[in-house]
Formats: sequence, C-alpha cells, structure tokens
Amino acid sequence: MAKRNRDWTPEKIERRIKEGRGQGVGKEYKPWLTIHDVPSSGVVSRLTSWTVGRIHHLMSNFERSYFYMVDWSDRVTDIREQFPCLPLERTMEIATELDIEHPKDPYTKVPIPITSDFMLSVDDSQQQVRTLKHANDLTLRNVEKLTIEQRFYEEQGIDWKVVTDRELPTAFIQNIEWLHRSRSLEFAPSALNEGIIKIVAPSLLTEVLKRNRPLSTITIESDGKTGLPIGSSMFIVQHMLATKQWKVDMYKKINPSEIIGITLDRLVSTLGEG
Repeated sequence: MAKRNRDWTPEKIERRIKEGRGQGVGKEYKPWLTIHDVPSSGVVSRLTSWTVGRIHHLMSNFERSYFYMVDWSDRVTDIREQFPCLPLERTMEIATELDIEHPKDPYTKVPIPITSDFMLSVDDSQQQVRTLKHANDLTLRNVEKLTIEQRFYEEQGIDWKVVTDRELPTAFIQNIEWLHRSRSLEFAPSALNEGIIKIVAPSLLTEVLKRNRPLSTITIESDGKTGLPIGSSMFIVQHMLATKQWKVDMYKKINPSEIIGITLDRLVSTLGEG
C-alpha cells in the first residue's frame, strides 16, 4: 500500500521549514498548511484578500467567514493563516510542563507543529492570534491543546484568543461575502471601468438616497438608461460599498429586493459637492 502523503515525519517538518512555510509577511508569507495538505471541514476556499493582495488558504466555512471579517477591518494590515507555533521543541516543552500530551501524527506518532488559524497585524505594530473553534468542539482534549498554544503566545507577549462560531455576526459576514469580489474591477462586467463608474455612480446614488424603491429596481432601470449590460449598475453599487465610498449598516442584511439605507457621511466626493 502506498504511504499516505499527509503523514508527518521529522524530515517533512524540516523540509517545510526550509521551504519558508509559516514565514514571511504580506504577500511573501507562505502558510504552513494549504488546502492541498489536509482534509477540510466543510468547503475549502482560496480567496484573494483586500488587505494583503495574495491568495489565502482557508480550510472551512468557519475560517472563510472569519477571514471576511478581518479583511474588512481598516485596522488589520496583514493576515497570515495557518500560522505555525515554532520552534516545535518549545511547544513540546510546554506540553511537558503542563503534563499534557503534545499533538502527534496519528499514524507516525511524530509530534507535529500546532497551527493557529490567524496571525493578524493590527495598526501595523500589534500582533494578534485568533484560533477558531466551534463551541460544540471545546472538548477536554481540544482545551488541552489550546492551553499549549495560549502559553506559547503568552511567553512572547502576543495577544491570543479563541473565537467561537457563536460570536460571528451572520448578517455582517453575508454582506461582506456579497461585496467581496466587487472591490476590484477584475470581476466587473466587461463594459465597466473606473471612468464609467465615476459617471454612473452619482445618478445611482441620488436614486438610492430617495429610499422609495428597491435597489434591484433602481439598478435595472439604470442599466436600461445607460445602455450598460444587465447587472452593471448593481456591480457599481457593490463596488462603491466594497471600497467604502458609500456606507450602509453592515450589521443589517443587504437585500437587493428591498430599499437599502446608504448614509450621507463620506459621500461628498461622490455627490460632486464641495
């Protein structure tokens, strides 16, 4: 029988370190694990961040949801996923000190690096580690492994916390997911460019601010008036929200079939005033 290519050995761990896995910052960071390395829980994702501009490897729907939150934040300046607690020898020492069994490969029994879901840089200088756990998965064994991770980062003065699925604001995440591909014009209808958006956006905004018709009605009518392909005006709305040139209450689910409430602050340049 062929050897499982996901089994861990000391040589494999050393090879990953030499490859630069878990090292670097910004676009140069290489996650310790990619979606090809481990079985996933839910749907795996490869998403390009607004914050960093590189592809991130997310192992579950939970990780993807949290990623949307931190990618939206203006305070977060770097996002490093699947971040390893290295050197391995230190977490093994901590496990011994706490009288806790260190995580091992179930087949080879080799101690393996503990990985944190997200290492975040906040306001350029502060480091924060966030480990995600479903509330129902906080078993005694999982808490033991979290305790090793917590001690590892406490020694370095790094802010570490566990985030559970019960803490995530559903509507906020759904809104970011709806907007995420629209920040860049890479996925825009072919007829759109920055020049056209600047021309069409003010009239769209004027109609939306009246708050007397659903967003979808306004955007379909705009496409007809401008001769743009169907969906172009909706993309413009999404783009203006994604780039934060227009603002809405992100904690209220955006429904294109309903009236949406865009606020007036930060809209001076869009309206052509001043």
